[in-house]
Amino acid sequence: MIVNYDLHWNPVRLIQRFGRIDRIGTENSEVWGFNFLPERQLDQNLGLTATLRTRIQEIHDTIGEDAAILDQEERINEEAMFAIYENRDGQMLLAEEEEDGIPDLAEAEEFFRRLQTEDPEEYKRIAELRNGIRSARPVFSGTGTYVFCQAGKFQQLYLLDAKGETVSKDMEEVLRKIRCPREEPRNPLPATHNQTVMRVKAEFETDVRERTAQQEALLSLSAAQKYVIRELRAHEARTEDEDVRRRCLFLEEAFKQTLPAALRKNLNTMRRNGVTGDNLLRNLAESYQAFDLGSRARNDRIQIEQEVAAIPRIICSEALL
Repeated sequence: MIVNYDLHWNPVRLIQRFGRIDRIGTENSEVWGFNFLPERQLDQNLGLTATLRTRIQEIHDTIGEDAAILDQEERINEEAMFAIYENRDGQMLLAEEEEDGIPDLAEAEEFFRRLQTEDPEEYKRIAELRNGIRSARPVFSGTGTYVFCQAGKFQQLYLLDAKGETVSKDMEEVLRKIRCPREEPRNPLPATHNQTVMRVKAEFETDVRERTAQQEALLSLSAAQKYVIRELRAHEARTEDEDVRRRCLFLEEAFKQTLPAALRKNLNTMRRNGVTGDNLLRNLAESYQAFDLGSRARNDRIQIEQEVAAIPRIICSEALL
């Protein structure tokens, strides 16, 4: 068992922690991981959990894992993981080295936790800052602009050079660039600051559209879901019982949605065992009830509506003079 008392913003670090106890040859049939999440109000300001969930899901979708990392709601993609092992032509680097001295979100979380305790008025002032806040300060080298954008749960940092060209969207690099003492004075904004920020907003809107398209593509059905749907359609075509046909159509729609990890494993087992016909219908009906797929479908629709309604916004920006 492993207990993560702090969550590193880099999900690979969490995977490495699990890997230190989930070794080949272990006598344990199961490895349990427990994660302590930030306090709710603090996490709303930091966005640590949301950032981790997004990055972890990207790992599941592209690299693949055989187990959840942060919580059981993750969409596990075992097919991608096995495909990597079958590919002999390339190599993949999982470890992302962390540079010394670079602030991470765990450090930011600790800073705001202390601030909330030691100076609650200042914490409240920061938490209630309006969107679009602007600032400027001198830097020793590398003048430019920093912009933080958000649309729904999607957040992006931009670092621009003096010509207004985006040079980095990497969190580590941007945080390193904008880090400064609390007492550092604020400089007047340059005349071109707003124009630069609006160009970044246009770029962010493009990023949001591309990300939405990628997410829709990644939400395609798994091999097990395709198997279940194919067999349901075959069973529906063979039977003359109208009630069975209605059940097949109903279950087909129910199992097209995003499914929890445990249920996906059940479907993979059905697929490997070649479960078909009435047995498949019975197993799916039991799973539908056990995993409360009706409520999940409603929640998925609400979440999709919220994501669609998310408007790209400028949270804050800073001119680096």
